[in-house]
Amino acid sequence: MEVEEMDLREYWDIIVRKYKLIIAVFLLTVVGVTTYSLLATPIYEAFTTVIVREAASGAESLLFDGVVSLGKNTAQNYIQIMKSRTLLENVAEAIGREDVTPASLEKAITIQPIQGSDVLKISMQSPEPDLAQAVVNKLADVFISWNLDYQQNDRRTARQFIEAQLQTVETDLRMAEERLQTFKEQQGVLAPTQETTAMVGQLASLQTSLTELTIAKQETNERIRQVRASLAEQDETLISSTTIADNRFVTEYRSRLADLEVRLSSAKEKYTDRHPEIVSLQAEIEDVKAKLTEEVERVVGTETRTLNTIYQQLYGTLINLEVEANALKAREEALLSIIAEREAELSTLPAQELELARLMREAKVLEELFILLRTRREEARISEAMQTADVQVIDAAMLPEQPVKPRVKLNIAIGGVLGVFLGVGLAFLLEFLDNTLKTKEDAERVLGLPVLGQIPDFSKVNTAQRKRSARRRGRGLSA
Repeated sequence: MEVEEMDLREYWDIIVRKYKLIIAVFLLTVVGVTTYSLLATPIYEAFTTVIVREAASGAESLLFDGVVSLGKNTAQNYIQIMKSRTLLENVAEAIGREDVTPASLEKAITIQPIQGSDVLKISMQSPEPDLAQAVVNKLADVFISWNLDYQQNDRRTARQFIEAQLQTVETDLRMAEERLQTFKEQQGVLAPTQETTAMVGQLASLQTSLTELTIAKQETNERIRQVRASLAEQDETLISSTTIADNRFVTEYRSRLADLEVRLSSAKEKYTDRHPEIVSLQAEIEDVKAKLTEEVERVVGTETRTLNTIYQQLYGTLINLEVEANALKAREEALLSIIAEREAELSTLPAQELELARLMREAKVLEELFILLRTRREEARISEAMQTADVQVIDAAMLPEQPVKPRVKLNIAIGGVLGVFLGVGLAFLLEFLDNTLKTKEDAERVLGLPVLGQIPDFSKVNTAQRKRSARRRGRGLSA
């Protein structure tokens, strides 16, 4: 079967012949889109902006360098934390509406970083402008409270650790000073030689650094323990694509179960436990409970899961803390090697002077450490009392007055373009499906016979004759 090729003129002829159909489809599409746009529920958008500061978080920065915070991608981490189940549950609870759930909030809320800055934009679209405003403002407040608690917990932990160490060092310093004083009184030694004093000073400095490292290791190990405990309380993955609360069957079973419970309570007021209606209701309740349990297990077992962002954050912190602990251990081993060399040099002194040097070194180390810890305790107290967070609201959400959807003018323009394409496409489709014979070539092709004669279209002939007569009359009058 031969396929005939169509040129542009034939395409144009089809459009001309079907122009009424094309116009009708165009108008119907535009009218339909316009009607939908005017009758659709208006959607409002409220947004708030917050700034994220890339600052050291917590009092641990006042103690020892190298203890981690939230990492390098602070803004991205905060975006994931704001969309976490824990924070969205707090927001939903604060809003206090049954239709506002963590799952619905996760779908409706959008958090985007503003390019080239440390600013985050929190927005929400909703048919209720006051709800959109309340949710985004509450999410910002809840997140700032979470961030503040996170920072305060670190500061509090650091202060408590410093205070515990300070008490121990203070007791050890008092005992060291008493031992030095007793030795001097018993041996009658008033002061060491210059050489001994210099060696004691070097060893005291090295020992102070070693003690600081030891305390840093203890603090890091304590933080590792706390992070591991927090990890144990978090689920590694969460159901994300469809939650149990949003499952249609679960909702229906829960509604059915509540209705049956009410009916059973009413029936028990009238009948005994062995009455047929009571027995029937109890059996139906057990059946609905079994179906509900089965559906919940199916949802939990089949729905798409995503990583828990808070679990990820804690796990990353744990890794960094363990790396820091290994680095502290390496530095401690290097210091111990240097101290061993200095002590070997010190051991060449006479026994009496050697004991005096050791007692002086012990007292000096504890004294320097006591002063250091006391200073850091005051710094930690000040930091804890500052009540600062890494996030601050720039602009709170205002009540939106104009809807962002539907965009009537844009929809009408798109509808117009779509109407033209639909109309032209329908015209070509009808032309393709039309198998009637329109020309002598079609007859020859289908019948396989030559055309002997053709009946003219007299309407076109008469029209042409009238036009020629009119032209002749016009020339006669002008003559």
